[in-house]
Order: sequence, then C-alpha cells, then structure tokens
Amino acid sequence: MLEHIVVRPFCMEDCEERLELHIENRDHFQQWSPYKRSEEFFTLQGQLENINNLIAKRSEDIRYDFAIYLNDNSSHTLIGEVQFTSVVRGPLQSCFLGYMIGKRFNGHGYMTKSLKTALKIAFEELYFHRVTAEVNPHNIASLRVLDKVGFVREGYARKNVKVGEEWRDHICLAMLEEDYFKLNKHEDI
Repeated sequence: MLEHIVVRPFCMEDCEERLELHIENRDHFQQWSPYKRSEEFFTLQGQLENINNLIAKRSEDIRYDFAIYLNDNSSHTLIGEVQFTSVVRGPLQSCFLGYMIGKRFNGHGYMTKSLKTALKIAFEELYFHRVTAEVNPHNIASLRVLDKVGFVREGYARKNVKVGEEWRDHICLAMLEEDYFKLNKHEDI
C-alpha cells in the first residue's frame, strides 16, 4: 500500500474530520497541552468557528495552522496538525512550533515526515529565521521527532508551562534558517 503525507493549511472543509480527530484523541492531546478545550470546541459549530479564526490569523500573519492528511490507495484521513504560533516579524522573524498526531498514528514516522514538510514551508515560504519548540521531558516521542528533523537542544526551562494544575519543565529546542538549509541542501522533501 502506497502512503503519502500531505501538509496543507486548514480550510473550512476540514471541520468534520478535525472534530472527529479531536473527539477521538481528547485525552491523548490534553495530556501535553496547557490549554483546556471548551465543550464548544468538540462540536461542529465550534470547529467551524475555530477554523474560521485560524484562517483569519493566517491572513494577519499571527499564526499558521496546517492539517496533516494521510493518503493511501483507498482513503484520505486527517491524522494530525502542525502549528506555527506566536509569530514575530521585524528583527526576529521567529515563531513557536506545535504539533499533534492521533494516537493510532503514532510510531509510523508520519510526524517526522510532516514536520519536514512543514519546516520547508516555514523557512522557504514564510521566511522564518528561527523556529522554537518546547517539549515536556517526559514526552520522549516528541523529543525523538525533533531530534530526527534537526532541532538543536538549547536549554531547560524549569516549571515554565502550567498543564492542568501542575507547572511543568520543558526542554527548549530550535532550528535556525541556516540549520534547515544545511540539513536539506541535498534532500527533496
């Protein structure tokens, strides 16, 4: 079976599949997220409003949210998301990276491939100089993915993000524009 990953901006047609993805993975996504989703988020109307908001923020150069689709011989399935948030232009040209993948799609290399594609967009189309990520040290799979795509560990932030009722440490990583082009000069993503 031939599988192909597609990373593209969210559009209104993604609402139903995104709702299914988030309902199916509610607990899985929440364990790492500092944001508690409202019950409205888990409705079709909530997704319509959320995606409409994401599209508006993209047009304002505030954040960029991408759907990750897995295409194979018989289906086209939304399996996750990649986000570039907290966009700062001017002398910084930077953003934060966020991502999530449905639990049943873990361990197949899909997120590694998705991040390579998303980083191509970040550096070659959005012209970021720096993409930063912060990961809970217990999220081994996420750290492994960032290592695979070439992020550099820069430090350790103690109790910097509140998840639920607990302040959690995070490992700080980044990729610079020069890192990206050095890693990808001979690679067709």
